[in-house]
Amino acid sequence: MPPALTAVGAVAALLLVGGEQRAAVAWCAVVAMILVAALSAEAARRGLALAALKEQLATERAARRKEAHHLAWKIFPVVLDKVQDGASPSEVTPRDHSELSSDPEIGASYYTALFKSGVAVQEREHAKDSANRAIVNISCRIQSEIHRLQDDINKMQYRHGGPEILGDLMHLEHGINVTGRFATSLAVLGGGAPMRRWQRPISLYDVMRAGSAPIQEYLRVEQHHVAEIAVVGPAAESVILVLAELLDNACRYSPPSTSVVMNTEEVAAGVEISIEDKGMGLTEESRKHAEFLMKQAADGLDLSDLGETARVGLRVASILSNRFGLRLTLRPSTGNGVRAVVFVPQELLTQLPEPKYPIPGMRPKPHPVMAPGLARPVDEDEEIAYERNENGLPQRHRNRAFDNPRRAAAAQAARQPQPGRGAAPPPAGDAGESADRAGGKTARRVESGLWVSDFFAGLAAADGGHPSGTDHSSADQPTGNDLRK
Repeated sequence: MPPALTAVGAVAALLLVGGEQRAAVAWCAVVAMILVAALSAEAARRGLALAALKEQLATERAARRKEAHHLAWKIFPVVLDKVQDGASPSEVTPRDHSELSSDPEIGASYYTALFKSGVAVQEREHAKDSANRAIVNISCRIQSEIHRLQDDINKMQYRHGGPEILGDLMHLEHGINVTGRFATSLAVLGGGAPMRRWQRPISLYDVMRAGSAPIQEYLRVEQHHVAEIAVVGPAAESVILVLAELLDNACRYSPPSTSVVMNTEEVAAGVEISIEDKGMGLTEESRKHAEFLMKQAADGLDLSDLGETARVGLRVASILSNRFGLRLTLRPSTGNGVRAVVFVPQELLTQLPEPKYPIPGMRPKPHPVMAPGLARPVDEDEEIAYERNENGLPQRHRNRAFDNPRRAAAAQAARQPQPGRGAAPPPAGDAGESADRAGGKTARRVESGLWVSDFFAGLAAADGGHPSGTDHSSADQPTGNDLRK
């Protein structure tokens, strides 16, 4: 249009001027038209070149964006994952720069950034692995020391028969078991495994009882229904530790006067073990936080993620559950508490093993005993009369021993102290009377608590020897047969 408008203006100028000026106006018009045409042609050429350049830049931008997206989502994660698995950055980083970018210079820059990132990840993994190994090593040393202390306390329980000493030793052993659970949890957080393992199956009842043992408030745990099934040996200790951590949380976050109930329910694909407390329950925020802790532990826990107030219970339970295929869920209970459910798959379950020794009856038939002042054993089928004492409780006595005046007098005389002998010995069948009194031997009074020594001596005789290698029988202590008489 600019040359055409110039031509129209030139024609109009020629028509308006006179004859003498037309030649000059014509020459000026021709020159103007030539210059305008040249300028228009150059402007059009540059416009086309600029449009082509813009299209080329858009194409290059799209290509670089595609390469960056491929590098960020396809190459970087694969390389860093391989480095985290233990590969060397120089082995997994693509050496051909054309795989990273079509531009050689950009490809070289991408390679440098990728290689340095791989080296940084490798150094971080080495530091993390060293910290985990150190924690597992420390926890294993603690566990070994705890096992040694448990063995020493076990031997002391055999050596000392007093009930007070035995109770203190058992209390001390329970505290050591709780400390051992902490050490085992620390080893699991570091990537280790529990030290105790079994090859034979363990009944689910024993697994649940063992789960309630290494916690501080084990007396609050109740078992209502337990399935008649067993857990395979390699997974039994992990299931025990999962239950122990959940029971510890249930006892910790519920009132001390309440109980924690354990139940089992057989389902098609396995067994569900539920742990229900009577606490305040979980809010929506606390429930999401608990699920986050379990997911974080299952994906791979870093010790730096524990924070200042490390809540290791759910993390340990989640790590072991993910390792053996267990499923752990937290649900609200009927009493506004928390109901933790552990699903044990069928692959970890088996039939109950046959008992190693025959199980005796629960209530064996008693032997006839000698009543004081009677010359014959009391018949087991003898009629027994009941009376009420001052507290309203039933109190019984045998009719035949007291209906006959002579027998009653003899019994009364047997209880009276005799000259030169002091007080009469306690009734027959008590732990204070000697079994050889009828044979003429001197009666000796047995201190309370010596039944513990006879109990462990009987266990040692059944096993063919005492575990501690010491003999606990002495001349001034009655044997188990003496006490039974």
